[in-house]
Amino acid sequence: MKQTGYDMLYLSACAVNGIKPNPEYIAHINLKKLFQMCEYHSLTAIVCAALESASVYDKKFMEVKAKAIRKNLLLDAERETICGFLEQNGIWYMPLKGVILKEFYPNIGMRQMSDNDILFDAYYRSDVSSFMKKRGYHLKGDNGAHCDEWLKEPVYNFEMHLNLFVKSREVFYNYYKNVKERLIKVDCKKYAYRFSDEDFYIYMTAHAYKHYNIGGTGLRSLLDYYVYLKQKKKKLDWNYIIRELKKIEISEFEKQIRNTAQKAFLPNSKLSEAEQEMISFMLFSGTYGNSLNLIKRNAKLLGVDSKQKYLLRRIFPNMEFYRAYYPVATRYPVLIPFVWVYRLIRALFKRHDKYVKEIRNIKKLSEKEFLQ
Repeated sequence: MKQTGYDMLYLSACAVNGIKPNPEYIAHINLKKLFQMCEYHSLTAIVCAALESASVYDKKFMEVKAKAIRKNLLLDAERETICGFLEQNGIWYMPLKGVILKEFYPNIGMRQMSDNDILFDAYYRSDVSSFMKKRGYHLKGDNGAHCDEWLKEPVYNFEMHLNLFVKSREVFYNYYKNVKERLIKVDCKKYAYRFSDEDFYIYMTAHAYKHYNIGGTGLRSLLDYYVYLKQKKKKLDWNYIIRELKKIEISEFEKQIRNTAQKAFLPNSKLSEAEQEMISFMLFSGTYGNSLNLIKRNAKLLGVDSKQKYLLRRIFPNMEFYRAYYPVATRYPVLIPFVWVYRLIRALFKRHDKYVKEIRNIKKLSEKEFLQ
């Protein structure tokens, strides 16, 4: 598996740097295993571009690439419509994450998109909800305190963010609490905003850190760093970036992921042991993290030292959980038992598959692995 991961890394590097892969190297690649690995990391389209440049045309890879291009085009057009509604109704907004990063890739579709993220003025949540429903969208799950995820066939997925981080991530939440004060108006728009290049990079790092330290994050995140820094590194105010990263306590993480990204996608670069470890962790995490990593991380955050205690804490959370997700229960503790009942009903009828999977994953882990 590890070798297949490095094959994917090599081909992604070729595609993003406009280098034709070595035919002798490609001859030894197992395309079936490579496809599975690429799907796990959402890097199938970019690897397909590298294979095609070496005159290797695989049907599965080509189908995913075509779908990625189509989805990008459809999401772009639909995002224009949604942003047009926000403009017309005087609601400030800012596209986030992949919407911006995909433009740093050489060709359309190279960065596969699962969704589009847009931050907007939370005061107008009900107006935006009405608009999305009229366009045929439905909510995935319940309305959250963080964002509303809207879905519509065939491929539309929009995460409409009320804030950038949940309250349980206190350092990040407080840093971005008044995020609009950090934003810059977009030219030719009345209500569109953006981060400065430096602040975008800081947010990008905070978001990567969040995923990396929960369930993990895949190699696409590393590639995002590479393409962004390739164009922006020399122009960025690094004194400001480092100062701000220290405020949110992720300056060391940023340094490691930056160095790893810049070496991983450059030919003939020698990786340090720490950089190899980061790549290995990402390889086994996949695009959106690994559920086993998430369980072990949650156990540490909850301060439990056995699987039994973990399950009990998941059923009966501590007050930090209520402060983040059910603040009314912290003001009126008598409501806490009602929250238990509500969460149980939701687990049984709305999120049954998710919790069954979590229980199965807990069973897979030995007590020793659980505590690692």
